[in-house]
Amino acid sequence: MEINWNTIKNEIKLETRNILPREPQLKIDETLDLFFQVLQFPVETKDGKINGLTERVPNAFHRIFIDKLPRVDINTYFGDAVKIEPYLRKILFLVNKPMYLNIHNEKDGLSAVLSALDLKKSPFKDEYWVSYDLRNDESHQCENWSNSEIWEKLRSVFIMYLYATYKHQTALKVAINPFDVSQYLNSEVQRIKFLQSRFVHIEGKETFTEVDLYARELIESDEEETEEEKEVREGTIDNLCKTIKERKMVLLGDVGMGKSTTLLFLHLQDAQAALLDNKKSIPVYIELKNLTDKDSILGKFQSKLKLDSAIFDDLLNKGRLNIFLDGLNEIEKNIKVSVFNQINNLLEEYPNNFFLFTGRPQHYNREFDNTLLKRKIPVFTLQKMGDKQIDDFITKNGKNIKEYLLNEINANERLKRIIQTPLMLTMLIAVVLKEGKIPNEKGKIIRAFMHSLYLREQKQIIDFDVELFHLLLCYLGFQTRDLTGSNSGLDRDEYIIPILEQRKEQLGVPINLLDFLRKAIDLNILVNDNNQYSFSHELFQEYYAAEFLMQLTKSGNE
Repeated sequence: MEINWNTIKNEIKLETRNILPREPQLKIDETLDLFFQVLQFPVETKDGKINGLTERVPNAFHRIFIDKLPRVDINTYFGDAVKIEPYLRKILFLVNKPMYLNIHNEKDGLSAVLSALDLKKSPFKDEYWVSYDLRNDESHQCENWSNSEIWEKLRSVFIMYLYATYKHQTALKVAINPFDVSQYLNSEVQRIKFLQSRFVHIEGKETFTEVDLYARELIESDEEETEEEKEVREGTIDNLCKTIKERKMVLLGDVGMGKSTTLLFLHLQDAQAALLDNKKSIPVYIELKNLTDKDSILGKFQSKLKLDSAIFDDLLNKGRLNIFLDGLNEIEKNIKVSVFNQINNLLEEYPNNFFLFTGRPQHYNREFDNTLLKRKIPVFTLQKMGDKQIDDFITKNGKNIKEYLLNEINANERLKRIIQTPLMLTMLIAVVLKEGKIPNEKGKIIRAFMHSLYLREQKQIIDFDVELFHLLLCYLGFQTRDLTGSNSGLDRDEYIIPILEQRKEQLGVPINLLDFLRKAIDLNILVNDNNQYSFSHELFQEYYAAEFLMQLTKSGNE
């Protein structure tokens, strides 16, 4: 029989509407939905005391409410409708199995179950006693009851069903809704693989391959042990994450060192592992630059996972999350204090989760340490690539020009220092593959890389104005840097469009600004996260800001 839950739900709401308001926190629709879920959740026990609920109670409800049985036929289904003791035992089994087994072994009755569920004191005393008296409902003879007596007893049982469900709603939600985050994990895997494919534009190479980056623990000079006395931890970020006993770490590195790429790689690994084994921790990743004053970090996490709040809280309390917070230095300055407070609260309230933060060395002052709580989060600094890593990186991403590049790099110490970060070496490979030669300055490498992107776009779009596109990006880089002091995300309509409109007016040329933004995102120069626009790398923003200042200097000298 197909049970019409919507009609049953509305009927129960009507029957209880004058009684339930005694418990103002009870949300009737939510509680009814959960009550039906608990009823239908399959549980079989050896003692048989809760077996059959999933069929008998819904069937009785359907007969009484949907079939609108006459008075005499309601008696037939009354006993199945008021299975209060089996239902309460089922709740206890789901929320506290050891207590359930203890009551079973002691052969205790309904009174013990009510005590275990803390239901003896409630706003529904009359309904409680009516329900309690019906505990032996199978033997009751209800032929002599009037219609009003039958419905009084049914109402009382409905109230106790709902109150018991409401009282233990959090534990019940966790017990009967085994969370499924496979859709989230699959979408994250696809998203990150797409981002990786767009990370650089090396012609002839579909996928970009990273190399292992190394980090070394930073020992503060005021610590009791010196670096020589204390064993300093170091290694690949992947290995450190797996072995660090604190399960918390801050990763610092200069612009272009690969902090974000590393976090995305770890996030991807964790997502793939969690898809294969649901006992693995669930990764959540946030770019802090996109937070606004309306956002909360926890809210962002829950929104990403799309989980009920009770299940989400249970995961947090059990330490089932791997939390990656990227870009401490890119938080919008007006909300930085608020965001840091949120992070400290997370660390205090949910210490069993794994935490990894990234930032720039000059922007982190151990704000997450707490002397009272004896919390000292280890800080690691990314190390610039050595000769072996540079060799490995070029082999994986520019094999055809490896010999030429290594000869030039090894012959020029200044060049080697410039390309010891993954982003700069990536751009150098792309430029050499395109132009066949190495620019002699850092700024020229970046400029040549950016213009190679423009030219690629120009081949596809006839009316693509390279010079105008570059002028807009330079102005946007300077103004956003000046406005936030970092590469924080800015709302398109509130900030980005007005900045570009200002430049459009200065230049006096017709420009479709939305089209400009689309092109910049397609080229992965800008990124958009929920209408928050920023440069895909802080190095890009710094470069364009510097280019704009250079343009001002030139125009001033002319």
